[in-house]
Order: sequence, then C-alpha cells, then structure tokens
Amino acid sequence: MANINAPQIEYFESFAKELIGKFRRLQNLVDHPTTSGDYHEEILRTVLRNFLSKRFSVKKGFIYAGPEKVSKQIDLLVVDENSPAAYIFQEGDFAIVMPEAVVAAMEIKTTLNADGFDQSIENIASVKELMEFPANLTGIVFGFDGTSPTDENLDVWFKREIPSTFKGKEVITPDAIMFFTANSLLVRCNENQRIGPDGKFYHKLLAASEIVGETSALQLSIILAMIINACEHKQFRDSHYLVDRQGFNLFQAERGRLLLDRFAFGDGKSSVSVLENQ
Repeated sequence: MANINAPQIEYFESFAKELIGKFRRLQNLVDHPTTSGDYHEEILRTVLRNFLSKRFSVKKGFIYAGPEKVSKQIDLLVVDENSPAAYIFQEGDFAIVMPEAVVAAMEIKTTLNADGFDQSIENIASVKELMEFPANLTGIVFGFDGTSPTDENLDVWFKREIPSTFKGKEVITPDAIMFFTANSLLVRCNENQRIGPDGKFYHKLLAASEIVGETSALQLSIILAMIINACEHKQFRDSHYLVDRQGFNLFQAERGRLLLDRFAFGDGKSSVSVLENQ
C-alpha cells in the first residue's frame, strides 16, 4: 500500500506546468539571449522556492571545500538551511556554500550547444567531486533552447574530448539533462534502465502519451521529483526518518517510457537489445 504522505503525480505536474507557462510567456515577450537567460534562472529559482519546504533555500554561487577546493560558479543551488555553518559568504541570492549543505545543483543554459554541453558537464562535476559522497548530490543541466538533441548530435557530443574524460567517473556527472524546447530529457540510468546515481548510461525519457505538452510536463516533473528526492535523502541522513515516496520511478512506471537507445561518455550511442530489456 502506498504511503499516504506520498505526493500524487499531479502535484509535481502542477509545478511543471507553472514553469512551462512562465517560460512560454517570456519567450513571447523577450528575444534578447542575455536577458532571457537571467529570467530563465529567476523563473526556476522562484518556482523552486515555492515548491520546496522552508528548510531548503535556492541560491547561486560556489561550493567551497578549502582554499584550493572551490567549484565553478553554479546557476542554481539547493541549500539545506539546517546544516551548521552552511555559508562561507552570502549576499542576497549569491552564496559561497560548504559542500555538506548542498543537496542539488543546476546549470541553466538559454542556448545549449556542444560547447555549452561540455561546460555544463564540467560545472556539475566541479560540485560533485567536492562532496564526500557525490551520489548524494543531484546534478541537473537545464537547456532552454539550442542545438537539436538528435541521436546523431548526442553521439558526437558524448564522444567529444571533455565529456570523454568522465568515462568511469559517471557518479560526478549530471543526473539529468533537459532540452526544454525540443521536449527532450536525458536521464542517467543503470544497466537495468532504472534512474539512479549508479547509472552510466543516458536514456531519453518520453511521456507514454507522446503528446508534446504532456511530454514537457512529464520531463519537468521528473526533474522536480529528483530534487525532492535529494532533499528527502538529506533529511533522512540527518534525522534517520525516511519518508516513503516513490519519486521519479513512479513517473517512469506510470507516465513515461525510456527509449532503448542510450548514450555514454566516451562511447556515444549504443542500444539495449530487446532481450536485455525484458
């Protein structure tokens, strides 16, 4: 029997649709890349602040683990305010944060192309590698627009020089990569096609209905569920009280499907055989 505290899928989708509406309105009103990029970041921060409990704040800035252990600048950080001495510095939305206080990091690109892909992978890795347990931090790349994420393009991107350096180090790479206007989401999965921190392969996740509007809502819902899951795991590590929520695997089972083609750093595209998938 499902835990009564578990959120309904519609709960995540309502916030996902709020994001979609705000992005679309901005797209219709403003066409300046720099201005749009600033507002894409602000829209995501604002919706996440309303989505998360007061225990978790949303910032931008750096992770600091020592004088020579500083991450690259990150567009969006989810910070546990209950962590002792969480901040080295903060001013408004900008902060320099200790690794143990961070539960999620997001890179936001208005235009996600090959170079932006390389940079985003490196930026997320720069945070995760400072964590005692990198799998405890959820890393997400959000691209609003950009190069079409066709299988051919992704095959080339995953085999580029910088992404190839992360072969065998997938635990410090993003858990999900979103191409918003292309209605495409890559999620990191294990050999059994289950979304999780032990994954080495990226699969495209589509809505089961294949309706474009539902696809983008489903994909954003997955990202929100990943962030909630990260916050709950942090809460459990601190309190040893586990909230039984099925999170993104619930979405995968009821609303979405993974494509058999997959992508790996250094290797590019490959396919899961039908027998392997059964």
